[in-house]
Amino acid sequence: MNKRIWAAALAAAVTFTSAAILPYNDRQVVMGAAQAAGSEVEDKSTDGRTTATGFTFTVSGKEATITGYSGSVKDLAIPTKITVTQENSTGSGNTGGSTQKPDSTTTEYAVVAIGNNAFSGNLGIQKVTMSGGIDKEGKVFGIRTIGDRAFFACHDLANVEIASTTDSIGKYAFTDCVALSSIKVADSNQRYKVIDNALYYYTAGVGTGEYKLVQFPLADKATEYKVPDAISSTLTEIEDGAFWGSPALETITIPATVKEIGNNAFTECKKLKNISLPAGLKSIGEEAFKGDTALAEVTLPAGITTIQPGTFQYCESLKKVNLSEDLKIIGNRAFQGCKSLTEFDVPGNVTTLGDQAFAQCESLRQITIPMRTTSIGSGVFTGTKVTVLCHNGSQASVYAAANGLTTERTYTVSFYTNSTYTNLISAQEIVEGKDAVPPKVEGRDGYRMSWSGSYTAIKQDTRVYQVWDKLFNVTFIDSFNGRTQVVQVDEGDVVVPPAWTMAGYTLEWDTDITDYVTSDFTVRATWRNNKTGDKISANATKPGDKGTEVTKGNNKYLISSSNAGNPTVKFVGLVNADVSNVVIPETISVGGVSYRVTLISNNALKDNKSITTVIISKNVKSICAKSFNNCKKLKKIKLKSKVISKMNNKAFAGIHKNAVFYTYNSQLGKYKEMLKDAGVKKPTVKRL
Repeated sequence: MNKRIWAAALAAAVTFTSAAILPYNDRQVVMGAAQAAGSEVEDKSTDGRTTATGFTFTVSGKEATITGYSGSVKDLAIPTKITVTQENSTGSGNTGGSTQKPDSTTTEYAVVAIGNNAFSGNLGIQKVTMSGGIDKEGKVFGIRTIGDRAFFACHDLANVEIASTTDSIGKYAFTDCVALSSIKVADSNQRYKVIDNALYYYTAGVGTGEYKLVQFPLADKATEYKVPDAISSTLTEIEDGAFWGSPALETITIPATVKEIGNNAFTECKKLKNISLPAGLKSIGEEAFKGDTALAEVTLPAGITTIQPGTFQYCESLKKVNLSEDLKIIGNRAFQGCKSLTEFDVPGNVTTLGDQAFAQCESLRQITIPMRTTSIGSGVFTGTKVTVLCHNGSQASVYAAANGLTTERTYTVSFYTNSTYTNLISAQEIVEGKDAVPPKVEGRDGYRMSWSGSYTAIKQDTRVYQVWDKLFNVTFIDSFNGRTQVVQVDEGDVVVPPAWTMAGYTLEWDTDITDYVTSDFTVRATWRNNKTGDKISANATKPGDKGTEVTKGNNKYLISSSNAGNPTVKFVGLVNADVSNVVIPETISVGGVSYRVTLISNNALKDNKSITTVIISKNVKSICAKSFNNCKKLKKIKLKSKVISKMNNKAFAGIHKNAVFYTYNSQLGKYKEMLKDAGVKKPTVKRL
């Protein structure tokens, strides 16, 4: 059977993967169905080492492992069975003197594995198909294991199909396959899944499951990788070499569930600019970001204790590295060739700097090394002109002197949680005369944190600890101006109130604030008029702006004065003009503010055809022009105000000819003359 026939048989037999995630028990059922449909792929050998189509192999018992390939087929089908036929070296004689033909021996081997490096570096292969299933006798056949680097750097390999029987894929199996665009796995495979074209390893129990990212297809043109929603809460690891050599990726978002990033996981991702490492991450492998020349900044989360050898080697754009106090070891070549690094602060708990850790960092001018760093490898600063900031007598100062490096003197500033100095938060090496930067600490509700001493202008080793002062909230409220301010005060201190102002008034408080604060409390503002001495109460509301229209009942008004001590409105008309009686009150209350009604506006009720009675209350001072002009049914007007100083032109002209005005005895003569000026030729004015 030739390779084209093998490929056709496999294409018909294998059901490709989908992104659906099945419970573990259901997956076993599906696997059985898929295996039953599989077809074996047979190859032959006469020497027990190489097949007719160019595969090399080794055997153990009745099983074979593919170890290499020397053929030229681009669309490659991996055999599931190799039949070895060998002639015997001796024959059998007979009494007649004739000799029998040599006998041959045929042995059948099940191909169960692809060995380490079997196809590594092969530049001709474009497609690899691996099949599995159940043969005619009911036995399972197919590739179970793909070895380490099995297809490493197969630069033309674009398509891979993995059998349902495969339950182990070694490290870097498909790494650096830059043309890889399609990975498929038989649906019934219980350990591997393809989701959004990436290959994942899956471990499962009833109702549970965890995923590991094995291989991202490097020919994918996407600039951003985000874990598929279906597994965003179950992905725990990015395996060795998973993204090695991705030519397009610029941004990678890793979910909080990921605990481990493998060796070379992102090596040579030349366009990678942004990567977010989750807080729960515990380890990052060797050379994980090596050669990522676009990466400019990285933050390692707390919990990472070691930067492995070569982790950021040759990250030529890397300018800023944010590290936590959990870090203890910076490994060999960790930052070698990071040409953009200019300054570096080694965290206070780091004990070890590995060989060539900062070699060829040609822009590095300053590095701070703490007292705790007691192991410094060889060639750490080869190719740099760095100045080492270190403590006198430290291992760093000894190393600098032995290697001809410039040093500046530092002192150790240590920050503790307690006054017994037994629980260290962080320690910093500070150049003489400079300031330390206190660590960020989590606050406590109801308390203010401060440090026990100064950490500025350092001239000696310094220790400080946290001091927690009980806090109380004093709430200041200015209801009149609609403002509130909460001032936090240390227990036993005197509160400093807000410096509020209001033109023409002096601020006072309704509560004594000169005592020491021992509890939460509220203070309200009162305002005293600087001219009259009148006080605006603590619960007063500020009047609306002058000119604002307000409605009260059926009457319409405009605010004529927003003076806090004497807000006023003028009557301007009716909402519904079809009424017989109109009362213009002494005051109206709107929005918690009491306004005096002091004026009846021009044309307020001019030409009204319904009103018969008007009552004008005691605060009205002026009745403006044509206020009631031509109100032909108006015949009863009560003037209860004693302070009217004006009844302007034609205010009452054209009202009912028998209209009667009523007012107090003291105002009869005065108002009678005013009414004549207001358009009433012979006013009838009676006593109220």
